[in-house]
Amino acid sequence: MSRSADPLLLEIENLVVHFTTRHGVVQGVRGVNLQVAAGETLGIVGESGSGKSVTVQAVMGLINVPGEIVGGDIRRAGRSSRPSGGGRSP
Repeated sequence: MSRSADPLLLEIENLVVHFTTRHGVVQGVRGVNLQVAAGETLGIVGESGSGKSVTVQAVMGLINVPGEIVGGDIRRAGRSSRPSGGGRSP
C-alpha cells in the first residue's frame, strides 16, 4: 500500500513548547512537524538539547509545569489532542 493510502496514526503540526524559568522563557521545541502512517517506523535523532525528548513528552501528554505547549497541534488518528477553546497542553 502506498503511503498516501495509509491512514496517519500521528501528525504533529508546528509544535511549540516553552519552559518558564526564573531567568525567562526557554524554547524547548519550536515548529516541529511530522507524520507517521500505519506501518511506518520513525526514529528521531539530533544533538543533545535539540528537543527530541520534549517532543515525545508532548505527544504522550507529559509536559508539566513549568513546561507549556504554546502552539501547534498533535493529532492521533486524525483527532486533535488540543482542548477546544485553547488551553495549556494536549
